[in-house]
This record gives sequence, structure tokens and C-alpha cells, in this order.
Amino acid sequence: MIDWQHLAHEQRSAPTTISARIHELISDGDLVPGERIPAERELSTALGVSRATVREALRELELRGLIDRRRGRGTVVVESQRPEITSSLFGDIDPTTRALREVMDMRGVIEPPIAERAATRASTDQIERLADLVAQAADEIDRGVDPQRYVELDVAFHLTLARMTANPLLERLLTVTHEWMAPSRRSSLETETRIHRSLAAHRRILDAVQRHDPAAASREMTAHINDILTVIAGDGPTPTKAG
Repeated sequence: MIDWQHLAHEQRSAPTTISARIHELISDGDLVPGERIPAERELSTALGVSRATVREALRELELRGLIDRRRGRGTVVVESQRPEITSSLFGDIDPTTRALREVMDMRGVIEPPIAERAATRASTDQIERLADLVAQAADEIDRGVDPQRYVELDVAFHLTLARMTANPLLERLLTVTHEWMAPSRRSSLETETRIHRSLAAHRRILDAVQRHDPAAASREMTAHINDILTVIAGDGPTPTKAG
């Protein structure tokens, strides 16, 4: 039997981290194919979160092919042939890190073309808005780096690029991927080194967009995404904590 209240004690309240923990239970065999997962209301009470949070976590698991939800039958773990349950494309790593790498892999697919389209389609007002976000981020760093504020500006930068494409579907898709990125933005990973590297990358992307150079915008975004993944995965130099 799964002690669902134990998840609440781990302070995993965001949809992405809840889904990652359930994914771990499936990977470890604690939840087996055919086993039922408690209803949204029951999970909401056990975890101490809203039903909307539980619903989003279950939706993510369903999209990943790990559970099946049907009216009248409830939510059950499914027999999946996807290799990520027993062995991942990214190796034998913990589910939360694996999920982040998968999200970054998806960002690597969609964000360079978004930057490319932004460089081609952006209006003067939109470019000014993008430049203002970069300036605000630089000011934030000069004031001593508030990681949470920088995260807000970082997300706004990427969503503004998506808005420049004039394609609402791309903006919505990017909004979801950034929600999935929440665990990577915990304070222990929002280091001064990462923030400075991110700002430098944003400046290069901005420059490409201002020059209406789609190839450069795509190239700089690709480099930016790869750099984020390097920091998250710990494959590069150990960052220095802010403060």
C-alpha cells in the first residue's frame, strides 16, 4: 500500500514534482500496471494541495503514457512499453532529473525555431519589450540577484519570444514547458553563475532578434538551452551559490 500522505511530508506540492514522485513509484515497482491511483479528491486531501494541482500532475503522467484515466473506472497504472520506465534515453538517473532533461530536450526542439520566427516576425514594440526585460534582469543582478525575481523575468523573456511568432499555440506550448521546468528553478539551482550565464545568453538572443537575423537567433537559443541542461545535469563546472 502506498502512503500517499508521505508525499506531502516531502513538500512536493507542484504538479511537476508530484508527477515525478508518482513516476518514481511506478519505476520502482511500488505501483504496478493495473493498480488504481486514488481519485483526485482523495489525493488532494492526502497531499494537502488543490484538486487542480493533482489534476495537472495526473495529466502530465497520462501524457507520458504512464497512467490511464477513464470516467467510471478511475485512474490506473498502465503496462507501458516506453523505455523510460526501466531505462531512459538519458541513462540511469532519478525520475525528477530525467523529467527535467526530457523537458529540456523538448525545449531544444521548439525554442530555437521560436527564436528564429521571432527574429523574422517581431514588431518594433515587441523588440523594445524584450530589451526592457533584459535591462530589468541586469538591474536585478546589480541590486544583488533576487533568484525568484530573476526567474520571473527569465520566463517572461522566453514567453515574449513565443508571442513574437504570432502563433498562440506556440506561446501556450512554451507556457506548459516552463511550468514543467519548475523543479529546475529551486533556489539551490538558481545560482549566481547560472543567472549571469543566462543573462549573457539572453543578450545574445536579443541582439539577433534586433538585427532580424533568424539563423543567429536560432543558434544562440540552441546554445542557451544546452547550457541550461549542462547546469541542471551537473555535467559542467560546479556553480557557485549566490550570496
